[in-house]
Amino acid sequence: MEPTPKQAISAIRVCAQVTRVYKRIDLVRLDERTRNVYILADNSIEAEVTPTGEILWL
Repeated sequence: MEPTPKQAISAIRVCAQVTRVYKRIDLVRLDERTRNVYILADNSIEAEVTPTGEILWL
């Protein structure tokens, strides 16, 4: 399973935003159940990117 093009671009944007403030990216994973990309940064910042490219900050 691969992310959609919109999802991939949004995931890169999230990673760029996080690293811009000197936080490390700990995990990037495509959840096969929800088809969302899950991003964990600095063990405390969480985001999900839906297949439509919508970013959900958790």
